[in-house]
Amino acid sequence: MNVTIIGGGNIGMCLLGEISRVKGYDVTICASRPEEFAERIYIVDDEKNFTYLSGSYTVTDNMEAAVQDADIIICTLPSFLREHMVNVIKNHVKPGSFLGFFPGYGGAEFYCDDLLKKGVTIFALQKVPYVARTKERGKIAGLMSKKNLLYVGAIPQKKTDEIATIIEDMLLVKCERLNNYMEATLLPGNPLLHTSGSYVYLKDYKEGELFPEQIYYYQTWTDEMSQVICDFSDEMMAVCQKLPIELSGVQSIQEYYESPTPQKLTEKFHCIPSFYPLTLPMIKEETGYRPDFSSRFYTEDFPFGVCIIKALALLADVETPTIDTILAWYTRMTGKQYFVNNNEYGKDINETAIPQLYGISTVEDLEQFYLR
Repeated sequence: MNVTIIGGGNIGMCLLGEISRVKGYDVTICASRPEEFAERIYIVDDEKNFTYLSGSYTVTDNMEAAVQDADIIICTLPSFLREHMVNVIKNHVKPGSFLGFFPGYGGAEFYCDDLLKKGVTIFALQKVPYVARTKERGKIAGLMSKKNLLYVGAIPQKKTDEIATIIEDMLLVKCERLNNYMEATLLPGNPLLHTSGSYVYLKDYKEGELFPEQIYYYQTWTDEMSQVICDFSDEMMAVCQKLPIELSGVQSIQEYYESPTPQKLTEKFHCIPSFYPLTLPMIKEETGYRPDFSSRFYTEDFPFGVCIIKALALLADVETPTIDTILAWYTRMTGKQYFVNNNEYGKDINETAIPQLYGISTVEDLEQFYLR
């Protein structure tokens, strides 16, 4: 089976190393600067403290050529690059193939109507298989917190079991079959984690202000941040309950981290080893550190995360005071206006991937899209 991985970053490198070792899979990775890739790469499991070597693979920077013979295509690109990717490959992907997004949030499914009509199955994982960090591009990939269970959904729904079985064989990990693809797009992940904490850290920030030292994101996480993220999660779960789609596979932040109170959640975050090195995006100046609002932390998780949840809330007629507060803060920090007066579209709404931009204007439209 031919597998193409699009994106040579942290997750792409680890997937390359893992899948190329499994018998029966010929792997191609499409990445910029292919000359930097060694004939084989090393994968370092930092948690279990051992290193292993990948199998053989092909590397290219030609996206069209990379997908032509692929049975499975895995996109690990950030959300803001996925629409371009789909437009580049859609005339080159063969009918009957599978195109997956790791992870599923970000609205990429809305770009794929032509591919679905062509007979391509779109699938997604709720979360990536591990925390990945590139140690040396094209040569050494690092991972930790490897998951024992992955959650997968597909469009059309009837293809979910088939792709889940392939992933189990390809990644050597058990897969839970989600009720539908939409369950793979709503999770207590980066759109909640990155934005809630940042809001509390920086809610009183003024342009030009410098911090004396780099902020470690989770090491100094507070109960106030946990309260905000729990409130955000509660609003997302209220949206799930109002939509006419089975979304029992979506977990709240409290359920996912087994932390029923904000205080327990703070304790949990302080005890997750893979969280220790993660920092608030900041730029070092001569006399201190300033927030970096150009970071993917924000340019991905606001327009392709928070905004989609807000847009779904509008479809479901659910009030979202916490989400509105976080979005208003982001507007103050960056000038980006995705929503104004909470429920009206702002000048930058076309930079997002909300379903309303793709002809989905009612909950019935949403149901028809995901349950085909």
